[in-house]
Amino acid sequence: MSSDVASVGGGSMTSKSTLGMYSTRSAASRSRKQKQNKIINWPTIFRETFTNLFDLVGDWVYFFAIYSRHYVDGDADEEENNMLVDFENIILVLLFFCILSTFLTLWTIQTTALAACGRKSMCCNCTVPRLSLLGIVLEDLPQFVLTCYIDYNLV
Repeated sequence: MSSDVASVGGGSMTSKSTLGMYSTRSAASRSRKQKQNKIINWPTIFRETFTNLFDLVGDWVYFFAIYSRHYVDGDADEEENNMLVDFENIILVLLFFCILSTFLTLWTIQTTALAACGRKSMCCNCTVPRLSLLGIVLEDLPQFVLTCYIDYNLV
């Protein structure tokens, strides 16, 4: 028998050259997977970035529309509106939501960019879907309810 065959009594009939081939193949496949993981997924980065930026711009445009409705047009100053809360306080709450939206947008964009490089979020293990959910729950839903309240009472 050849010298590279394992002992027959040990139960293994695999040659050393075959073992070397398998270990080389797994190293090559590991190297290929690492290269695939380093490929940046540009469509996802663009989609997430533009979605967040359009949401941010929409929040600020709505804030300035409500602000100008009160201070420029004077529609909200009329005594016949049914607002239970002072309109200036509502404008401050909208400003808070816009600032929160700005912070969450920057955090999400930063996390998306770092995920493309293979790193984690800036302060915790937050992923982009978790940050999107956080933005919807903390910023979009309360702002939607406030928008319904404003538009229902001023129209």
